[in-house]
Amino acid sequence: MNAQVRKPFEEVLGYLEGKKKIVLMGCGGCATIFHTGGQEDVEEMAGKLEKEGKEIVGKIKMPFAVFTCYLPMSSMFLKEHKDEIEQCDAILMQSCGDGLQAVRGYLEEEMGIVKPMYPSNDALGFSSGGPAKFREECQACGECELGKTAGICPLVQCPKGLMNGPCGGTRPDGKCEVDPEKDCAWVQIYRRLEKLNSLNEYSQILEPHDWSKQTRPRMLEIEPIDLHEKLGETKKTLEALGI
Repeated sequence: MNAQVRKPFEEVLGYLEGKKKIVLMGCGGCATIFHTGGQEDVEEMAGKLEKEGKEIVGKIKMPFAVFTCYLPMSSMFLKEHKDEIEQCDAILMQSCGDGLQAVRGYLEEEMGIVKPMYPSNDALGFSSGGPAKFREECQACGECELGKTAGICPLVQCPKGLMNGPCGGTRPDGKCEVDPEKDCAWVQIYRRLEKLNSLNEYSQILEPHDWSKQTRPRMLEIEPIDLHEKLGETKKTLEALGI
């Protein structure tokens, strides 16, 4: 998921300077988990902006697991709030930048609505874990190396991004020379290969990483899923869990 933190409120106010009527839009995905755009966060932001003299004409509060960036779902909420969007002076997106740009494109290309849009969050990249602690594990480089490195990504875990290591600065206790509180990525890889009885793989020299697949913007075309079918599967799973 895309880890994120809230921008300073003063920065948000700066974006909205001269804008009176505001629509807020959150996200039921990552932003809900990171407390940056869930339903309660949208209400909180509305209260803070109203104290600053803003008129909140619309609050698009996404249910949990409804991702703003996935337009087959979020577009239904945009259509429902079309009137508020048309009358507003600006839209404040309480999501990551991906969500903001997905909504911007849909409003302009599908609904014919062009409005100033501003972010309330700063995205920090792919992270995993939970429920409270999250750690960046993947940078979506387009050429996954985990099959060669015991399931540990040196491009993320090593500050130098070394594909063959460790470097000469590794500390005697196995810590990183850049961050003495952090285990060296290649020491981690060595130890895991040792547990797997696969240290022979460590002696193999790996080719330089192919960064060409990270050329942006990247595009991907797939066969669409049947949304109603998948939601039905989710419902059955939740019911089986007693939720």
